[in-house]
Amino acid sequence: MSRRSTTAPKRFATLGALAALTTIAALAAAPAAQAGAMPGADKHKPGICKRVPAIDTRLGKAIDRLNGAAAVKGSIAHLQERIATADKLNRPAVKTYLNDKLATRQRLLPELQKRRTDLASVKTWCDAQQPAAGK
Repeated sequence: MSRRSTTAPKRFATLGALAALTTIAALAAAPAAQAGAMPGADKHKPGICKRVPAIDTRLGKAIDRLNGAAAVKGSIAHLQERIATADKLNRPAVKTYLNDKLATRQRLLPELQKRRTDLASVKTWCDAQQPAAGK
């Protein structure tokens, strides 16, 4: 008798048993996975509600940086100091470039402050939301 004919039924039996064990393990683990997901009510709120704290932190850092002292890189005061230095060293091209950057940052600051107040109202709305049932 050939070797192929005797090992094939053993392979199929092994594969069948492995498939059955995998199915049983998956069915047993499914309720445990669902039970673990339920306790956190914040998991079921709209996506923006989960991101509010990170967005608020990021906006706060950007506003603080723009309002920073002249020693803070990225601040409006630091850029004004660089413009004064470029003017003193008679570099009109650099001064023009930095003035454009300054204008952009000065427009950005009120926009970021408005976004932060808008985000506060979103946080209030999120706090009033009930968790979605069944998700």
